[in-house]
Formats: sequence, structure tokens, C-alpha cells
Amino acid sequence: MQKSLKNRWDALSGNTRGVLLVILGMLCWAVLDSCNKQLMSRGLAPKQVLFLQATLVLLLLLPLAILTRGRAMATRNPRLHLIRALFIVTSAWCAAWAVAHLPLAEASAYLMTGSLFMLPLGVMLLGEKPHGLRWLGVGVGFCGVLVILQPGVDAFRLAALVALLGAFMESMLGVVLKKYSADEKAIAVLTWSQVACWLTFGLFTGFSLPTVPWDLWWLLPLVALSASGIYLAYFHAYRAGDASAVEAGSFSLLLFSPALGYVFFNEVPALVFWLGAGLLVAGIALVIIEPKGRAT
Repeated sequence: MQKSLKNRWDALSGNTRGVLLVILGMLCWAVLDSCNKQLMSRGLAPKQVLFLQATLVLLLLLPLAILTRGRAMATRNPRLHLIRALFIVTSAWCAAWAVAHLPLAEASAYLMTGSLFMLPLGVMLLGEKPHGLRWLGVGVGFCGVLVILQPGVDAFRLAALVALLGAFMESMLGVVLKKYSADEKAIAVLTWSQVACWLTFGLFTGFSLPTVPWDLWWLLPLVALSASGIYLAYFHAYRAGDASAVEAGSFSLLLFSPALGYVFFNEVPALVFWLGAGLLVAGIALVIIEPKGRAT
């Protein structure tokens, strides 16, 4: 059965495999945002939550580091991790800050626009040659963002702009990953990304772990597993297909985040959110369509 499933998986196009992996990453992202929002609602600052998150992921990886004597984390391209460190720290802080100041569904809608930024970045920096439907999808998707922002109606709030900056930084992370990590190991990328976050947010917090209320300790393993799942899913997704195509799987965040926001925070998005989200999903759907003869 395992072999049959593997054969079916391998028979899928690279872009389709990549999209499915990104959907898995989005589920992890929604879970992580929900956990972080609960922690921040109990008084933890975003920088404390991010330092705690990096610490938990590194603790999760510690047994593997010991068993392999560090070989699993060895890197062949230290420059990759130095470049990624700038983008990942900015992206992580923007995402955490936006989640703390916006409803979960709305923050997720802004953060998922990274898939739209990825198209022009893929053309300019990766030499990708997208078809016309992808460009149309970018236009439709950004119309959806404007509907959610509602320009002129207290729209360009700081939290929304911070979330969009985080999305752009996330797309730059994707460019670096696609361009420089062909020979890099997934665990190495995960490890050094978290080391960068641990050092940065450790400096901001004095390397002091926050006090987590006892009734929220059950969130800690979820934080470690979901944060790791995001990186590993994206790593393999970007190896599977075009960066500008596989990002289309991020539309699923608009399904996961509102559901978790309703269950845990009793958040019900307004009608205008669903209108904008619908346009955003339609735009990303256009991005994922592969005209006949163009599938990879």
C-alpha cells in the first residue's frame, strides 16, 4: 500500500505535489497562529512568543542532532542561511505582530498574499516564465486584498501593512530557498532558520523564556511541531515545482484560519472579508491553472 501511494504521488505533476505540500504547510501555519494568539492574549509579547517558539523547535531537533552528531544539521551553503536570516526574522515578527492585533482570519488573508508577490519575484529573480492566467490571477488577487483593506475606511491600519510586509518577506524567503537550496538538506534549513530567530529574539528578550500559564502548556508541543511543519512542507514544495505556482496552495489558509478563529476566539469575519477572500482565492486559482501542454 505504501508503495502504491508513493507511485500515485510520484505520478502527480511537480506543481501539483508542491501545491499539496503548501496546503499542509498552511494547516500548520493556522495551528501555529492560533497557538501564538492564545499565548499573546495571556500577556506574552510577540518577541517573547517568537523566542519561545524557536527554543521549542530547537529542543525538538536536539535528539536528532545528538544521534547524527550534528551531521543532519551540517550546511553546505552558510551564505544561504545568512541571507535567509534577515528575511525570516522580519517575516516572523510581522506575522506574530499582525496576529496579535488583527482577527485571525484577516491576518491570514494578508499574510497569504505572499503567493501573489511570488509571481513577479519569480520572473525577476528566478527566471520563471509564467503563462498569462497567472498574471490575471495576481491582478484579481490584489483586488481581493483591496476589498479587505477597504481603502479610505480606516483601511491602511498599521497591523494590515505590517502583515503585508510579512507576506513580502515570506515570498523573498521562497526566492532564496528556490534559488540556493538545491543541494541543502531540509533539516539544515529548519535548524539554521530557528537558530537565527533564537539569537535575534533572544537578544530582544535578554534570552529569558517567558512564563507560560499552566493551562496553556499543552500548546507547547503544538507550537514546536507546527512551526517545524511549515518549514519542511515549504522546503519540499519549492523543490517540487515552480515557486510562483506552488504558492497557490496558500489559499487554504482562508479555510483553516477562520475555522480556528471561530472555535478558539469566537471571531466571525464580516461579509466584506468573505467578498475579498473570494476574490483572493479566485486569483490564486487562476495562478494554479496549467494550460494544456504547460504542466510541469
